[in-house]
Amino acid sequence: MTPFLTSIEWEASGRGMLYDSGPDPDRSPHLPLASSATSFARKPLVMGGLTASMSLTSGLVQADGLTEVSVAPWPDWTPIMVIPLDQAALRCRQCQGQFLDPLANVDQSVPPGEADLEVTADDSEVTETMLYFNGNVSVQQGYRSVTADAVEIDRQNETAVASGNVTLREPGVVMTGSEIRYNSMSEQADLSHAQYVLHDRQLSGSAQALTRHADGTITISEGAMTYCAPDDPSWVLLAQSLAIDPEQGEGQAWGAKLKVSGVPVFYLPWVQFPIDSRRKTGLLFPDIGSDSRGGVDITQPIYFNLAPNYDALYRPRYIQERGLLHQGQGRWLSDTAGYWEMNGSWIGDDERYQNANPEVGADRWLFNTEHNGEFGPAWRTKIAYTRVSDPEFIRDLENNRLSAQRQTALQQLGRVDWLGEDWQVSLDVERFQSLADDIRNDYQKLPQITARWRGDQSWMGVEPILLTQLSHFDSESVRVTGERLYMEAGLTMPNRWAYGFLTPTVKYRSVSYELDDFPLIEDDSPDAGSVMASLDGGLIFERQTSLFSSKVTQTLEPRAYYLYSGYEEQSGQPDFDSAELTFSYDQLYRDTRFSGHDRIDDADQLSLGVTSRFIDNASGNETLRASIGQIFYFRDREVRLNQIDPDLAESTSAIAAELALSPSKKWQVRASILYDPSDNNFDAAYAQASFTPEHGKIFNLGYTLREPPPSLIDRPVTEQANASAHYPVNDTWSVFGAYAYSLEASEVVESMVGFEYDDCCWRVRLLYMRYVDTLVGDIVDFNDPNMERESSFQIQVMLKGMGGFGGRVDELLSDMIRGFTKKP
Repeated sequence: MTPFLTSIEWEASGRGMLYDSGPDPDRSPHLPLASSATSFARKPLVMGGLTASMSLTSGLVQADGLTEVSVAPWPDWTPIMVIPLDQAALRCRQCQGQFLDPLANVDQSVPPGEADLEVTADDSEVTETMLYFNGNVSVQQGYRSVTADAVEIDRQNETAVASGNVTLREPGVVMTGSEIRYNSMSEQADLSHAQYVLHDRQLSGSAQALTRHADGTITISEGAMTYCAPDDPSWVLLAQSLAIDPEQGEGQAWGAKLKVSGVPVFYLPWVQFPIDSRRKTGLLFPDIGSDSRGGVDITQPIYFNLAPNYDALYRPRYIQERGLLHQGQGRWLSDTAGYWEMNGSWIGDDERYQNANPEVGADRWLFNTEHNGEFGPAWRTKIAYTRVSDPEFIRDLENNRLSAQRQTALQQLGRVDWLGEDWQVSLDVERFQSLADDIRNDYQKLPQITARWRGDQSWMGVEPILLTQLSHFDSESVRVTGERLYMEAGLTMPNRWAYGFLTPTVKYRSVSYELDDFPLIEDDSPDAGSVMASLDGGLIFERQTSLFSSKVTQTLEPRAYYLYSGYEEQSGQPDFDSAELTFSYDQLYRDTRFSGHDRIDDADQLSLGVTSRFIDNASGNETLRASIGQIFYFRDREVRLNQIDPDLAESTSAIAAELALSPSKKWQVRASILYDPSDNNFDAAYAQASFTPEHGKIFNLGYTLREPPPSLIDRPVTEQANASAHYPVNDTWSVFGAYAYSLEASEVVESMVGFEYDDCCWRVRLLYMRYVDTLVGDIVDFNDPNMERESSFQIQVMLKGMGGFGGRVDELLSDMIRGFTKKP
């Protein structure tokens, strides 16, 4: 308790009085008003609890059956007409004003309890047991203040009463009422007919009665709250009774009712809710939508905060044409076991799927687990495992993102890494579940062990290259299986200077197999090996110039890369995990044209390229980067992935070029092309321009051209143009859309359009999209009379300061509009 402040020292003959903070040696009473004021600031969780509780339980208009709270002019509300234009943020413009805190910049380094208590009044009277202050009473202690028409202090009973136009003010909060009563013995404060403002969150509300107890808990009777402008709230949350426990970070409300435009929307006889950032068990806001794959789609999440380091989420989801889908998630974070996340979905009777596939069962499910762990400085673990009951599950039921629906395979990976001072050793177990009807499940690595030298030892600048990988491949299909051993050993000598670099490398690569019995193979122990040598060098020239009216440093970086690898016959080797890499600018300086280790490519070639960069002298940012290069082949490339593929006989590669332009934070341009001079044709092209002139305004325009790689010569060319935008028409209305158009087929591939209404109180988004259901890499046959387009309608409603439903809309907008970020 705060000791009574008994000795009174007059500052002067005027109104002011200063209370000494020292106790009287003959008496030990308390000054109730000082204790009352101090109690609000010495308990920061109380104010935090009050702030959060009001965000869920207070308001301006009472529900039916509740006594209406008398409302005075709102303290600190400032109309927009008197706020400087450069200080009027978006919310201020939407609300036509805002609450301004006069104590926003006050010094808070000294707690009020350690400051002197100053009292001023027009009139005062002191008796043996009472202190009376009347007329413009002001009590100031540090940055906390109380003003009232009258203050009475009963020193004998240790109580105080402030009445008439009472205002309690601290940085970030102001409360007004008709009366404050404080009992020093019980440390309980009561505020009647209260109004309050929380400046940081721009929340305001009222309460018939508010009580702050000694243990820091708060009870409110007939309270109401809104995030809207106080003079015209579009929605109000009301409650008959509230109990706030800041220590536990939670609150409870009885008789809670939400009114929108004066109309009750929902009523809850009892609800428990969090009052700070700590997670709390309870209902989350639902997702509501509709699409052509299932009709009306409603999800109601239920969150379980089981402990600070683990929780659970249950999301029952009703899909009109399919039934009830049960979805669950569990998360666990441990200092010893790392991070774990498990997700599962199950629907027991998918009516639509059963009607389309009567020969299979209607039970459908998904299981996913994710894990990342670190055990000391050397050990790391990872698990990424997803499996579904059928290939159509993702497309039918995981509709938050189009990119997720277009996956072709699901990874099932387990990994353990050991990072020593000189070696890195990895143990992988990996398989994939195919989601495409025409793609078999890939090989399983059960297991794969990789050891790589990572030490920093060198001899006269020469560094070793050592890599060993042993893999066992299995398959559920009738395919060749067995073990593969891949090894690399060599030396490299990197030399780097301010003006360039030169790196000679020589190494021997080998691969050998021990294959299981299989009818179509002649040799169950094939092997191959060859020497590889390369010389990689470049120069860096610089000059000072200007670009876009800014002083920049321009570089010119020519680069040459010679690669030699001997030819070895490999026609009898299987293809477990390899593929021919798609040619690009980066391919100019790679030492292989294959992924995986089933092929050791032959090469005798020289890559020549040049890069120029423009670097802003003031910021150090790269404003422009342009690169161009080509490979010159001195012999045919005979090693192919498939035996029937012809040799690659071109004497030069396509000319590869890349461009990255960022003249300002508003503009981003990326482009790349592959031009084949022998055919006088473009093999591939990509361009994407993004323009963000102001916050919230996004414009994207793109173009893509793809020709199939040599191993897929039967596939047609794909050429598409795409555009997307998010445009705020004004502070309240926004429109958005995305469009992808197939140029070779003259058909729309996918389209999305929607609008947003965002005002002071709430936000509403409506989104409609149509798309062709394809997997990644699929070529759409627009001439197919059975081709169907899918459609989806989604709605999002958000009450400012409260939350809302329809989070699926944010996911779709992020997926389809480059640069879109979720609004707070």
